[in-house]
Amino acid sequence: MSAQWIPQRLRSGAAGLFSGPLGAGNAAYANGRFVDALKYWRDAARHHRSSGEAEFAIGRLYRRGEGVFANFAEAAHWFEKASQRGHAEAKLELAKLLFWGATDQDIQRLRSLRLEPSSEATEKLANLIFPFGGRTERDPARAHELLCDAEAAGLSEASELLAQLYLSGEGCERDYERAKSSLERAAADGRASGDFGLGDIYFRGLGVDADPSRAADHYEKAADKDHARAKVALATIYFDGLGRPQDRARALKLFLEAAEAGEAFAQYRSGTILMAGEDAPRNLERAETLLRSAAKQGELPAMMALGEFYSRGDGRPPDLREAEIWYRRAAETGDVHALFIAGRLAATGEGSYQSLPDAGRYFLKAAEKGHVIGAHNIASFYAVGTGVEQDPRKARFWYKTAADQELPVAQVRLARMFLSGEGGARDPGEARRWLERAAAKDDPEAKAMLATVFLLADKETRDVRKAEMLLREAASSGFSIAATQLGHLYAGRYDVAAKPEDALRWYTIAAEAGQAEAQYILAVMYRNGSLSAKDPAKAAEWMARAAESGLAGAQFDLGVMYCTGEGVETDVTRGAELYRMAAEAGHIDGMHNWGVMRLKGIGVEADEQIGMDWIERAKTARQAHAPALAGA
Repeated sequence: MSAQWIPQRLRSGAAGLFSGPLGAGNAAYANGRFVDALKYWRDAARHHRSSGEAEFAIGRLYRRGEGVFANFAEAAHWFEKASQRGHAEAKLELAKLLFWGATDQDIQRLRSLRLEPSSEATEKLANLIFPFGGRTERDPARAHELLCDAEAAGLSEASELLAQLYLSGEGCERDYERAKSSLERAAADGRASGDFGLGDIYFRGLGVDADPSRAADHYEKAADKDHARAKVALATIYFDGLGRPQDRARALKLFLEAAEAGEAFAQYRSGTILMAGEDAPRNLERAETLLRSAAKQGELPAMMALGEFYSRGDGRPPDLREAEIWYRRAAETGDVHALFIAGRLAATGEGSYQSLPDAGRYFLKAAEKGHVIGAHNIASFYAVGTGVEQDPRKARFWYKTAADQELPVAQVRLARMFLSGEGGARDPGEARRWLERAAAKDDPEAKAMLATVFLLADKETRDVRKAEMLLREAASSGFSIAATQLGHLYAGRYDVAAKPEDALRWYTIAAEAGQAEAQYILAVMYRNGSLSAKDPAKAAEWMARAAESGLAGAQFDLGVMYCTGEGVETDVTRGAELYRMAAEAGHIDGMHNWGVMRLKGIGVEADEQIGMDWIERAKTARQAHAPALAGA
């Protein structure tokens, strides 16, 4: 080993450092015999008067873990002893420990050992080896005091740290001018960090007028000394054209150089530039590699960029499994957008697997951080018990949270809960207020619900004209349920004079939009001749569409029409099938007719037992639904 380890200020008298116990320790250290060095230096510290060199050297061993367990508390103890002797470098090293604070990993590992069933022996051993513990607490005020002394002794690294304290106001009053002065000393001594710090002061305008051009000058000096963060700052300046003429090719070059040095943000920026292909030839393979490197270092934007990249595919099939991995990692950092996306992927199973409990957990965390859709989603989960234990009160709480952020769908759901009394007290007035807020944003569902509130209100607050206007607005925006409600209104359902032509028109609009209820009503109207002329063929057409939508009543009535040849050619086989569908959906008359068809073998293979079973089920269901007899 060379004598490069010897402090610069002592190089000229280096020969004198190799005499006595101190010198023997220095010689042993220079030859890599760290344990021997410790022995000699301890002897020098105990029995020989010195300028603190032995104590400083021992502290450095513990700081670096050379020949001993690395232990910052032990290092701080020895640096303190050397500092009291006026040793400038010891003051700097002690200040660094107090500036950052540190927890020693070796002592934590030692305490995790299990030498005996009891941990008492382990603790005794730890205390014996490390009497000063395993943690160095932060003490910015003491660090400031020590750094002032070290800076006065000419140590430029002390100037860098001192500038950070003056900029942050930790351990001293914030003082931009003194921070600038300390950084100028470090820069004059050739330290890249000094110029980098000065660049920040001028770029951010800390105690001076913001001057991007002057900031760029300092960043460039630091970058020329291979300072990675200065390269990132200078690249940003060239990319944005702020303080230097815009030069994105040079910006990318600087970002890539900093990325090679391991700077996560530079990896992220260069990765996104190469992925976009706007300021440089597109290179997805290299971009992906850079983004992954940044993401593995915990760079949140890189994780999100990877999630988006794998979701899109960018010229290749999307990889939702990989996207989910990165969105989940981003969610673990607490990022609200990542939490929501991870919840959505877990809910839909579009990534690796569906997990409703995971989705609920992510949505809840996103909601707690203010994500409005996350709040709505976790409310929906609590409302029906999806992925979480059903809890109407929590559902109401989170719907209100989302509603307060003016999400119309949450305002409508909250209004429903106030109307039904689910999750708390019933409050029609509060429901109406929420519906009015949602309707004011042109939410069609809110308008349709508010119209119903007006129609069903008591005489004093009933407003048929307002309800009609709201329903027309909702229906005109394509909300077909409102068209059905308009059909009800004009058919006279709300004690309003019937308008048959208008009722027929709106029911037709709703039916053509796929509203099963409207399709069934139209079928009944054409079948019975109510509000329109009888038209068995049209009745059968609409009844068939309602039956296909799964409406049990329509399935039963269409079964009757096929069995009797009403509006269609007689087909008892088709009729029997429709009775079966209605029966399985719980339609009482459907159960009876299906039982009769099976019992007698009409349109289906006869089976007396199955037939009687269905007839009995219909009888039991009918009795359960029959009103109680007076006086019973």
